[in-house]
Amino acid sequence: MNKLNSFVLIIILFSTTLLSQNKVRIYGHVTDFNNNPVDSVSVWLKQNIDSLELKNKDKIFENSHETFTDSTGYFSMEVEPGTYYCLYSIKEVDYGKTKLEYWAWNIPVYKDLEINPQYDRIEIYGISGFEPKRGPFNSYKIYFRPMSLTKAHNLSKETKSDTINIAPNEITEEELTVKVNGTESKIVAIDKIREYTRDDHYMFAYMIQVLKPLDPLPTFNSEQLVDEYDKISVILHSSETNEYGKGEYFIKKIGK
Repeated sequence: MNKLNSFVLIIILFSTTLLSQNKVRIYGHVTDFNNNPVDSVSVWLKQNIDSLELKNKDKIFENSHETFTDSTGYFSMEVEPGTYYCLYSIKEVDYGKTKLEYWAWNIPVYKDLEINPQYDRIEIYGISGFEPKRGPFNSYKIYFRPMSLTKAHNLSKETKSDTINIAPNEITEEELTVKVNGTESKIVAIDKIREYTRDDHYMFAYMIQVLKPLDPLPTFNSEQLVDEYDKISVILHSSETNEYGKGEYFIKKIGK
């Protein structure tokens, strides 16, 4: 091998090493609500909103990465660092038949990050949150749209309306669990909201308020944490249909 070819090979190897060092890993374990692993689940990661130009905002729902769970329910993917719009997972043969999807939103992947999806027959969609602009700044307001597969299957039996009514008729504190960084939070308010979706149709959503845990990290895996963000998990077991659902959202801490 001559000197020129050797030099080119060194440059290629060096560039490959730099590219691999600029990647981070997002990984996890997909299970049902009995903690049984689910194989062959599709896991999609949407666009990196840090690098997405404003003029291309309509592409935010395009998939940027995709993988599948193995026989034990585990998945892993290497991605460029950044804040990603959302991650969702489902075994595609189940979708709309026996199960709906798991979603996580506003995902800050700046170091290796563990996310463990669970999904069943309720989809906790479109979670967002904020800290109310008043003292003592000890709570979060969390918005989400729960959708029941049982109620969706029964829609054709109902009178047609401009409101697609597939949310639980009500949600009580006993049916809802909210965790901040793995620690259960006290729910202090639950309000039902009619949300405009598209094409002159509406759906029902919920706005809840929870108190931040005083000590949010007693047993939580530190690798799941991201500096400057709190991870909010919403788990619902609807007594109306006996269905489960889970969704998650990463919220940027105020003043951090």
